[in-house]
Amino acid sequence: MAKQPPKTQPSAKTPSDAVQMLKADHKLVKKLFDQYGTASEDEKLTIAGRLFTELTIHSMLEEELFYPAVQSKLSADVMEPASQENGVDMAETGDEEEGNLVGVAIDGLQLDIDDEDADEELIAMAYEEHQTVDELIEQLKTLDPKNADYQTLFTELEEAVLEHIVGEEDVILPIAMAELDVQALGAQMQRRRDDLSSSLAA
Repeated sequence: MAKQPPKTQPSAKTPSDAVQMLKADHKLVKKLFDQYGTASEDEKLTIAGRLFTELTIHSMLEEELFYPAVQSKLSADVMEPASQENGVDMAETGDEEEGNLVGVAIDGLQLDIDDEDADEELIAMAYEEHQTVDELIEQLKTLDPKNADYQTLFTELEEAVLEHIVGEEDVILPIAMAELDVQALGAQMQRRRDDLSSSLAA
């Protein structure tokens, strides 16, 4: 007998830390993709439906609560005056500061994390990646799972989601962990998750 897709965890077992909550979502989504790959044709429809729901809830939590919180913190940091050392503005020291820039390559785009626009650009890219995922899900919902185009689009969805997860866990989640009250944000996200789960299940 084939395995059933994992049930949504009860609130009591869901991590209260916003970053850990999102990582748990990532783990669940990867598991569902793996299950889909080995499931029978009948089971694939159920797993795909569960996957679409989980991705929708995850995206909404990030777009409504998580990304705005990260953006707000980054904007506040940009407004702070540049650090000074011995009366010299460190932003004007040229080569001395270049060694402190952290380069990050996502989708072939090289970003310097110390560039005041770079972190904002990472969040903008995350929103764009969500849009791509949402569009793929909507297309998949209109197709017969037995259609050859369905599997092609499903593979595109998996690749887009896994790539998004890597970028988020490597860059955005560490920023959030360092800069935000992830416990308070996690509690807020859990309340919203409960609301979304109820409305989407109805």
